[in-house]
Amino acid sequence: MSLEENVKGALNKVALGEADAALVYRADVQSAGTKVHGIAFPESAKAINDYPMATRTKAPQPALAKEFVQLVVSLQGKGGALAAAGFEAP
Repeated sequence: MSLEENVKGALNKVALGEADAALVYRADVQSAGTKVHGIAFPESAKAINDYPMATRTKAPQPALAKEFVQLVVSLQGKGGALAAAGFEAP
């Protein structure tokens, strides 16, 4: 048993063969490629995580920051890059 600081640390333990299993996010399993094998379980559907976005108060390019946020929350963002990374849109 090991208590890691974050999910990536737990995933690395499994990928390196230092742990047999760990609870991690689907997106992290996908990012590990063939180093690990993800196993879905019914209870995981109840685990909901919020991922807030933030922009800098004094961003050098505030319009570009706003465009980025709009892209991420758009159908293209939710259904494209985020979905490919294992995130599900609400």
